[in-house]
Amino acid sequence: MDWEIYLRIVASLLAGIFIGFERTLYNKPAGIRTFSLVCVGSTLITLVSAYGAENLGYVTGARDPFRIAAQIVSGIGFLGAGVIWNSKKGGMKHGVTTAAELWVTSAVGMALGVGMYDLALLVVVCIFIAIFAGRKLGNYVEKIEKKKCNAEDEIDLE
Repeated sequence: MDWEIYLRIVASLLAGIFIGFERTLYNKPAGIRTFSLVCVGSTLITLVSAYGAENLGYVTGARDPFRIAAQIVSGIGFLGAGVIWNSKKGGMKHGVTTAAELWVTSAVGMALGVGMYDLALLVVVCIFIAIFAGRKLGNYVEKIEKKKCNAEDEIDLE
């Protein structure tokens, strides 16, 4: 039994839960379950891609171990497209951040699949900084814009 492989799968499950928590917290289209599945699935596909041929006894020099893993990127693109939608008011796009977060979560799963724990942890921290700081900064910019619009309306009334 290779405990390292199990550790990678469990680490990807925890990373997916951690990343998906924020999406669930704000009632976004994809949440803990989706992010966990994306991360674990990406880890598993990466593991199979990297070690599958070796375990079956194929010659390792003639294969490209990352060919299968490379397909994760395009596959997650289709999944991400499913969470993006247009609002009927003004045609605004919604779900783009969730789609991007799904994409980077798959990359975290791939990193964990090859044992890059430190890189995966760094990216998870970066995701949280981008999401939470981005939300705060976005709210701040909206307040400034609202004040600017209100000030312009008051000037127009005079």
